Amino acid sequence: MPRQSDDALSEVIGFILIIALITIFLSLWMTYVIPAEGRQQEIEHMNYVRDWFTQYKITADSLWINHDPDSKDLTSVTISNSLVLGSQGGATQAGGLFIPVMSPTGSTGSISVKNVSAEGGGVERIVFNVATPFEIPMWRLEFATNNNYWVPQTYYYQMGGVFLRQQTGTVARVMPLIFFPSENDAEIIIIRLDGGGESGLSGKGAVRIDTKLNSAQSEPGFLGGGNIKFILSDENAARGWENMLKEQGYPLPYRVNNEVRVTLSGNIQCQFANYTVSVQSIASLVD
Repeated sequence: MPRQSDDALSEVIGFILIIALITIFLSLWMTYVIPAEGRQQEIEHMNYVRDWFTQYKITADSLWINHDPDSKDLTSVTISNSLVLGSQGGATQAGGLFIPVMSPTGSTGSISVKNVSAEGGGVERIVFNVATPFEIPMWRLEFATNNNYWVPQTYYYQMGGVFLRQQTGTVARVMPLIFFPSENDAEIIIIRLDGGGESGLSGKGAVRIDTKLNSAQSEPGFLGGGNIKFILSDENAARGWENMLKEQGYPLPYRVNNEVRVTLSGNIQCQFANYTVSVQSIASLVD
């Protein structure tokens, strides 16, 4: 009988082993490497968003600080800032070995000018219970991200401060323009935001945020003493405002559900700065 050869069988087994090794490599890559790369990208992007909001606050403040109401030199002056919404911007998904599944999926984000609903109805606002009571809505310029590998986060600019909202709560990264020079007195800069043009956009690429100063009050108005009530969207936001106000040292605020209250027997001083903020898209190929 002729001798049988196992050469063809060896080649098949070798090919199967190679496929198995490649499959194991791809599985390990997708299980460990891709999430680590995606997490690092999203952490870097959130740090970039944090720095962007801090710089935006400084730029917006400079408009009303340097504004002269008599000459109206900065009235209707528009400043423009660009913000990348996604962790990979407008990049394509091609990555390691030029296979889309070998690279992290880029996160998306949204930017909008809004006022959120508060518990019990209405919107977030400050209520001044003084000799002539009034209230001011607290609008915000808000960026929300839809992270795939890192903690979902929301940054927003409100009342001259920068806030970070996560699932565990809300903290003030930059203090709003509220000061307590003494135990019984308060100085508050009321920042009013009005959405103009496109008030909200979402995606991965870059957007342009235009901010225009409509008017600013240089001299403070004196309201006398009374109670200031901050009505927030929920208890987490209220807890963040309570902690932020406590950092001032005095007076001692107290929280009731989604409201934070401060009682002052001295003078409450208020100034107003009114802005129009609009969000415009930027063509990815141009950017």
